[in-house]
Amino acid sequence: MKKIIFTILLLYLTGCSSLKSKSDDFFAMDTFINIKAWANTQKELDRTLYDAKNKINYINNLLSKHISSSDIAKLNNAQGKPVKLNDYTYNALRLSYELADFTNGAFDPTTAVLSNLWGIGTEKPYIPSDEEIKEALTHTGYKNIILLEDNNAKLLNGAQVDLGGIGKGYITDSIMKDVKIPILASLGGNIYVKGNNPSSNNGLWKIGLANPDDSSSYIASTEIENSSIVTSGDYERYFEQNGTRYHHIFDVKTGYPVQNELRAVTVIDKSSAYADALTTALFVMGLEKGIEFCKKNNINAIFITKNHELYTVGQVALLLPEESNYEIKTT
Repeated sequence: MKKIIFTILLLYLTGCSSLKSKSDDFFAMDTFINIKAWANTQKELDRTLYDAKNKINYINNLLSKHISSSDIAKLNNAQGKPVKLNDYTYNALRLSYELADFTNGAFDPTTAVLSNLWGIGTEKPYIPSDEEIKEALTHTGYKNIILLEDNNAKLLNGAQVDLGGIGKGYITDSIMKDVKIPILASLGGNIYVKGNNPSSNNGLWKIGLANPDDSSSYIASTEIENSSIVTSGDYERYFEQNGTRYHHIFDVKTGYPVQNELRAVTVIDKSSAYADALTTALFVMGLEKGIEFCKKNNINAIFITKNHELYTVGQVALLLPEESNYEIKTT
């Protein structure tokens, strides 16, 4: 089984609450998932967690390119012919296209050909030749996704869709939409909190940002409410060769994993799907262009650099642990 690294750590606070609580841990979407909820009755807890788990598995079975019966697998194997999609799939694909367009392709859901070529996260990663990369790039580009009427879609030029860069966020938004009780959901690197934190005096949720060099520790913390916080970094899935780290975040303009001054990017937003896609896009943009993009579009983000600097943009307040080798930079 592939090693899963959690990109954000939860910092639970102790406190008094009259509410009952229940937690559910399970494996889905190729990652570990934890959902904890609080309610007045056990029945409400059981129903909330049952519905959330069912919806996660249901939507993942539609979106995963690795499940042969999924909508995305059928779309990828249709050889350019139109495919009728489930509402969830079509909306996820449409949102992916819109966010790709919004970021001018820095986020792109057609990286599947590149991911397959490089094999990052598999048992046999591989550095392809320039010729192989050049050929793969002829099959990438979000404009190869054609959205048609009546939930139909097709792919041009042999493109292959991979919704891994937005899928967890999209599913997180879907399960949280109808939740009426305090809940904390952690779907790998995607965290969503809703309602007041029953274990906190101020009702906020304290979240720690994982250390890129040691995911069992954190480098800073922040408090959020009714929001999602998502991180993407070069330490999640990667391999190293001749001193170079090749990770899973690709630049579709070059066909290579992004190499810049960043280790990770965190985004905080009401929409987990939005935050999910933007962490990838901002990582691809790099520090300077990423900060500029955030300021222009009112995005709350944290950029973690290789020089142990934390650049915050928007309404983000960070607290460093007492012993820290990181420095907070305001923009």
